[in-house]
Parts: sequence; C-alpha cells; structure tokens
Amino acid sequence: MFREGTCPRCREVIQVPDDREKIICMYCGEEILVEEALGSGKKIDYVAYGEYYNKAMAQMQDVVWKCYDPMKEFRKDRYEAVFEEYYGSHREMFEAIQYVYQYDENPEGWLKKLADQLVEQAEADLKTYKSKGKRNQRLLDLNLMLSVYLIPAMRKYPAAFSEPLADCLLKTWNDTFKTSIGKASFDEIEGGFHRKLCYITTAVCESLGKGADCYELKVLKNYRDEYLEHTPEGNAMVEEYYDLAPTIVKRMEKQPDRDALYRDLYENYLVPCIRQIEAQEYDACRDKYQEMVLNLKARYMS
Repeated sequence: MFREGTCPRCREVIQVPDDREKIICMYCGEEILVEEALGSGKKIDYVAYGEYYNKAMAQMQDVVWKCYDPMKEFRKDRYEAVFEEYYGSHREMFEAIQYVYQYDENPEGWLKKLADQLVEQAEADLKTYKSKGKRNQRLLDLNLMLSVYLIPAMRKYPAAFSEPLADCLLKTWNDTFKTSIGKASFDEIEGGFHRKLCYITTAVCESLGKGADCYELKVLKNYRDEYLEHTPEGNAMVEEYYDLAPTIVKRMEKQPDRDALYRDLYENYLVPCIRQIEAQEYDACRDKYQEMVLNLKARYMS
C-alpha cells in the first residue's frame, strides 16, 4: 500500500510504501526514513540528535580553520573537480544539519546558531592576523570560500535546510563584515569562467600568485557584467577599457619594476574597488577604476 508523503531532503511529494522502514527518493536519490516522509510523529532519538548537533557545530567551525588557500584552485580548468571534492567532503556535515533541522523545535533558531558559529570563528581567525593588509587578504580568502564553495555546496545538497541556511548565513556574514556576497549556485559560477577577460586585473592578480580566476577577478567581472554594462556611461567605459588595456598590460610587462607596479595597483585600486563593490558603492567603484585606467593611460599610452 502506498501513501502520499514528502521527501524530508528535497521536499518533493512522493508515493511512500508503508511496509518498509527506508526508501530511496525518486527525485533526489537520497535514502530516507518512511516515518519522516509520512510525518509520523517526529519521534526523536535524543542520543542521535545530540551527536548530530555536536558534529554539525564542530564541522561548521572547521570550515573556517581549514580554509587555507581557496584562491589557488579557483581556476577554469580546476573549479569543477575541486568543488565536487569539497561537496563530497561536507556531505556528512549537511546530513547532520538536516537531522537536527528535521527534529528541532525551533529549526530557524538552529540555522541561526550555525550561522553565528561560522561568523564567530571567522572573526576569531581574522584577529590572529596583526597587519591590516594580511587581515584584508584573509577576509578575501574567507569570502571566496563562502561564495564559491560553501554556499553553492549547501544549495546543491537536496535538503529542506539548504536555502534557508544559505540565506541566514549570507545575511549574518554580510552584516558582520560589511560585504555583499550573493547567493550563487555551482552552475552560475562555472558559467562565469567563460566571460570576457579583465586584462589589467588579471595581470595584477597573476603577478601576485593569485591565479587568473581569483576572488578579486570574480567580483570585478560580475560588477562589470551586472552593473557597468547596463548603463550608457559604464558601457562606454568598458568599450574604452578593452581598447586600451591590452597595450597597457604589454607595456607594463616590460618594466623592470613591474612586480612593484602590480602590487601598487592591487593595494591602491583593486582592493578599494572590491571593498566598494561589497559595500554596494557601485558608482564609487566605477570612479576609482576609471581613475586607475586614466593614470595608466597617461603613463603608458602617451
């Protein structure tokens, strides 16, 4: 005999045989308990609940401590494989989060505890960096970890908590660190690798060992595609940029102090631009970037 139920992972309506303890959801492929799908009383195993609670909190803390160099593998030819490895390594955490979410009397409060845990660990981690420059770089690493690995992995996991936790975590993170990280999926980020190049930013980031698809490039590319190109002034600026930038980069590459030049551009223009984008100060970012291009034009195109 079959009864109508709901998959506790993906929330799809399914037909459930009531003569079995476990089934495989036809939509998400996850193994689920029949009693969960039928909503039969939410019988709590308090020992399991405690174990899953502690596991989820501990592993959410580890997300920060194990974030060493997320920019290193954020490349067109590596991102998919690295993301799948990341996703697989965090399925146990997601399973624990879902179990508690399923049985907790205040599921929204549970998600807020997880978000607070992650942000508190990030704040503690940042305090270990004495110089402002190193703290800023570490925050960029953490922003990247969150935006292109954790949130997309969370959204891929087929569970009821996935979208609510992503929303809660992003709000808590952005409010705390004054950023404006968006809620992207793996497919959206993977597609971003096929967009046009940012010549000057790419040259700067590669010179600093960040790779051709680091967080800075991702932020500035998205800003260009989602903001600049949708305004007449911004579109004209982009067109001028693509006329000038390749020649500017070629001439900078020939300079004996090019590494120092790139470092100066990074610290005085790119980092301020990214901070302005994260603060949603889009016009200020446009003016700052335009100032950089005009200065470079005067120096290398005259």
